[in-house]
Amino acid sequence: MQQIRKHLLHPRKRLATIPLIFAMLFDTLPNHMNLSYRTAARAAIASGVAGIVAYVFLIGFLIVRSEDAQNGTMPIRVHDTFVILQFVFLIPVVVALFRLIQERLSGISALMLHIPITALCFTVLFLLLIFPKILADTLYMFPQGILGVWLVMACWRLKAIIPQWLRWFGIVVGFGLALVGLFPVGYAIFVDSVILHIPAPSDEVMAKIPAETPANILIHQILYIGSFMGVLMLPIWTILIGVRLFKKK
Repeated sequence: MQQIRKHLLHPRKRLATIPLIFAMLFDTLPNHMNLSYRTAARAAIASGVAGIVAYVFLIGFLIVRSEDAQNGTMPIRVHDTFVILQFVFLIPVVVALFRLIQERLSGISALMLHIPITALCFTVLFLLLIFPKILADTLYMFPQGILGVWLVMACWRLKAIIPQWLRWFGIVVGFGLALVGLFPVGYAIFVDSVILHIPAPSDEVMAKIPAETPANILIHQILYIGSFMGVLMLPIWTILIGVRLFKKK
């Protein structure tokens, strides 16, 4: 942790903190397995609050951009920061859900834990790489979509563990996140692969891409639907899960 702080004090060394952060996350994963459900509940609520704040700044960004296409950098970067916090806090929540499933299905594969943890870590990584303009703004949606697929599978296996309405709510949220995760893939295939470029394309380059093509319109409509179902509802579902975990001994 002290080494990470030293790197953050030097702008040229900030990128070097990324592998350090990921090493710390995976090194502490076995310890997360021993966390109490109450700790996971607090993390779930913190994740939900961070997600709500992130969504507020996303709406603020869209409003500012609609009035002036050249502005809006500050609210979208604040959004990215809170999404990073949201997904970091989700790690112990994912572990707690895996433990609940494991109690009911003892033979469940460890992949059921490793896949969502990896998706969370890559989501955080892709978000961090937005700040130095290494990756495009939307690429983090792909690992987020993988988390959504896992959430659908996890909620399906949480039968008789959490209320049925909360389980179906989670399935809807996971499906929405999966739809959002299709956006960068669909955009790269059917609109323009420039979003895959490293470093990230400039705003001027993105502005030259035709916005009114049928493929671009359809992909954005899927994104809007998925954002409402998944991105907006995930913090609410996470807080509700946190409340349930508080009751778990």
